Amino acid sequence: MTVHVIKVDWHARQDALKDIRFEVFVNEQNVPLEEELDGLDDRCSHFLALNDAGQAVGCARLLPTGQIGRMAVRQPQRGLGIGAQLLGAAVAEAQALGMNKVFLHAQTYAEEFYRKGGFIGLGDRFMDAGIEHTTMELMLPIAFARSEAHLQSPIMQPSESSYQETRSKPITFDSRDTCLKALLSTLLAAKRNAVILSPYLDQDYFAQQDVVQALSDHARSAPKATLRILIMSSKHMVSRGHPLVDLARRLDEKIKIRLLDEPITTQTSSFVCVDQSGYWLLPDHTLPSGVSDLGNPVLAQRFMETFETAWEKAKPDPELRELRL
Repeated sequence: MTVHVIKVDWHARQDALKDIRFEVFVNEQNVPLEEELDGLDDRCSHFLALNDAGQAVGCARLLPTGQIGRMAVRQPQRGLGIGAQLLGAAVAEAQALGMNKVFLHAQTYAEEFYRKGGFIGLGDRFMDAGIEHTTMELMLPIAFARSEAHLQSPIMQPSESSYQETRSKPITFDSRDTCLKALLSTLLAAKRNAVILSPYLDQDYFAQQDVVQALSDHARSAPKATLRILIMSSKHMVSRGHPLVDLARRLDEKIKIRLLDEPITTQTSSFVCVDQSGYWLLPDHTLPSGVSDLGNPVLAQRFMETFETAWEKAKPDPELRELRL
């Protein structure tokens, strides 16, 4: 079955949109009707998924604030990738409108689906309409200009091409092995500059032989190649004999380590940024769940700016200084 995702006008297609939303949210999930019809639909961009027969099988909407919502697929058509098409359409529209990020309130059972789409969880869980949710966000690169034809036609026809991905595709991971693989791929992509912000420079990742070798090769690769590392505690590094301590001692002109005096919480992230074009991110530094992207200079630049601000506030660690770093 081929499914086309099209952008539609609310007034022209509200019956089809409401039918799907009532079926999924009101009838299946017991969301109160007055909460489902929140009065915001007039302001939104709406998307319908149509099958070969022209039947509406899924929907989504994008608010002017960048929030994606009302994602729904009829039960018989689930598991066919329709949700991913709808999500891609909403993200592509947000990018075309010049938004720098999108966010959504994901029902917790669907978190993994959104992670695969590049979304990162931001905070605690909360209840909405009696259903547990969590807020998730996706940063967007600079939008491509829309064609004149697209600007003149608010509704795409099924015969036209469905939305295509115009952004780089991030890689999500949720296990130690996939996390380590993504980290190594990011470091191997570094040509000139690499920065690391990690509270403890976790041994599970940054002390692994392949990772240390990649960092060593990078530091030696060119006269101007540099590696800067920000940590929040050197206690574990010193007590466990972290291999990067010895590497930094031997390559002290190329590898710099500073201590950032800030409290460490589960909200503290760990990230790597290379050449202001690629990044690797653990939103919670204690969990091997995150995202990497080797072709997103906009988001990589934001990580670099965060790092530079923190680097300016950081100082050499006395414990590491004793080790002649």
